[in-house]
Amino acid sequence: MAFTPVGVVIERIIKRYRLNGDIEAYKVFSVWEDIVGTQIASHARPVKIKEKMLYVMVDDPLWLAQIKYIEYEIIKKLCNAIKDDVFRDIKFFLK
Repeated sequence: MAFTPVGVVIERIIKRYRLNGDIEAYKVFSVWEDIVGTQIASHARPVKIKEKMLYVMVDDPLWLAQIKYIEYEIIKKLCNAIKDDVFRDIKFFLK
């Protein structure tokens, strides 16, 4: 049985799922709740990353309005947790 190097496997996954851009940005899916807190995370979750834009689906119009007020704080925390300039903006939308 031949072994495939890990780098080759990761490269195949990136191509298969079209994970373009900054791979570090995908850490957002694992740190989201730590960044925004349990209460917000239960109503809003990241669903897509495209060209330094994070798309976050929100389940309620009231939560959408509240979260927009702290958008820049969220971006700042994400950049601190992941890396500088990881996201340019966040696009919130209703489920």
